[in-house]
Amino acid sequence: MQIAFLGDSLTEGWPGAAYFPLLQARLPQHVLLNLGRAGDTVVDVLRRVAYRGLDPVDLAIIWVGVNDAVMGAWDAAGDGVGSDWGWAERLARISGDYQDLVTWTAARASQIVCVRPIVLEADGSVWQEHADELGDDVVRLAGEHDGARTLDLRPAFAAARAVGDRPFTIDGVHFTNAGATVVAAALAAAIEDIDRGETAASDTGD
Repeated sequence: MQIAFLGDSLTEGWPGAAYFPLLQARLPQHVLLNLGRAGDTVVDVLRRVAYRGLDPVDLAIIWVGVNDAVMGAWDAAGDGVGSDWGWAERLARISGDYQDLVTWTAARASQIVCVRPIVLEADGSVWQEHADELGDDVVRLAGEHDGARTLDLRPAFAAARAVGDRPFTIDGVHFTNAGATVVAAALAAAIEDIDRGETAASDTGD
């Protein structure tokens, strides 16, 4: 499969440790396209990929939103920054932009995986609260599109934490080698599950 990864620094791989080369090593049979860029919010990714364009792919992984949660910004040049908007208003705008991103991507990818934004090792923080609320909207929006599903990385990190693998981040967001390994394993499992489904459908002539 040809798989495009739309995201921010977590996908681009800087700062901290990168999951992308670990994932590529796990999935040598697939072509992985890294379309991540550090600092991007949801609307940044939407504008960037819409401007750049995207050739049809078998699968797109959308993983963005943590910058929106951490910075509370939906547009680096718009009303969301330095305004009197509260989080509820910004969340509504971010979710609208996310919906547009999924719709745009769905026209160019046979299937989509929307990864919930996640903030780790910051229990009880506003960052974590905002990421969780945006994640709930991500799940809802993905459910409105045929061919889209969500991936929640929290169970994978909980399992790794239970066996003592930590710290996972250098700052609550960007990964250490341990964190990048958890992400690569979870994404590989999700992609392999999709690939098995595609192969089974092909074998049966569906």
